Amino acid sequence: MWPRVKVELHGIVADCPSCHGTDFEPQGAAADSIASQTPMICTACGARAPYIQLLIQIGDKAITRSLETLERIRAQRAKVKPPPRE
Repeated sequence: MWPRVKVELHGIVADCPSCHGTDFEPQGAAADSIASQTPMICTACGARAPYIQLLIQIGDKAITRSLETLERIRAQRAKVKPPPRE
């Protein structure tokens, strides 16, 4: 039996598409060989999601965070008026 694991990359954690739990158990893979299609079972509700789906979710969250940061930077720049040119 596998221990509970979090699917996480650079501080972004994937969550269960059904219940938003964050602990999973990989099924049918050796300890060192989780593959893209390895089923990951949510320990909170038992829902199954392929490992790749959880990684894609992390990518989507990273894109959203990047876009939010970019908008925040643009808003800050808009508030700062450049000095007048002579």
